[in-house]
Amino acid sequence: MNGRDPYLHPTLPILRNKLGIFDADRLDQIERRLVTQRIAEGAPTGRFDLVHLRAIHRHLFQDIYDWAGEIRTVEIAKEGHQFQFRRFIAVGVADIHRRLVAADFLRGLERPAFAEAASAIIGDLNYVHPFRDGNGRTQLQYLDGLALRAGHPLDLSRLSPTGWLTASRAAHDGDYRFMAEAIARAASV
Repeated sequence: MNGRDPYLHPTLPILRNKLGIFDADRLDQIERRLVTQRIAEGAPTGRFDLVHLRAIHRHLFQDIYDWAGEIRTVEIAKEGHQFQFRRFIAVGVADIHRRLVAADFLRGLERPAFAEAASAIIGDLNYVHPFRDGNGRTQLQYLDGLALRAGHPLDLSRLSPTGWLTASRAAHDGDYRFMAEAIARAASV
């Protein structure tokens, strides 16, 4: 079954994991619980570069996957949307970091302008999709830290999971409006 994806169990369509779980629903439940616990501990701080992004992913998924914090080595797509080719991941994240540095990490912006700028950053980061799995939760912790640094703390519980997924899909196609609206709502605390 698995001749190409080294992240999957050799004969089952499930991610290899440290816990030896072979049931996808059970892995999903336990992964969510463990990641929620790691989120409660707080995400690593950093420079909003690839090193920082990897540290966040490693922190969140360290209990579940040996490859936590490692850049993916396979190409991935979801529902017909191809993500950044793996050989360009470092360049993609470096471009995002360069834009953040040039914009002083979005500090000094009013909430609507912050939400608009942050949506382009997070939408593009989602396109890069540096990890085999767990990109969305990693991006949200990255966004949360960026918002705090910019002076617009977020309440991530105000993000609707289905609305955020819709916003991410639209951003993949270059339409950041829905993501900006979601970020603005989460920042209105």
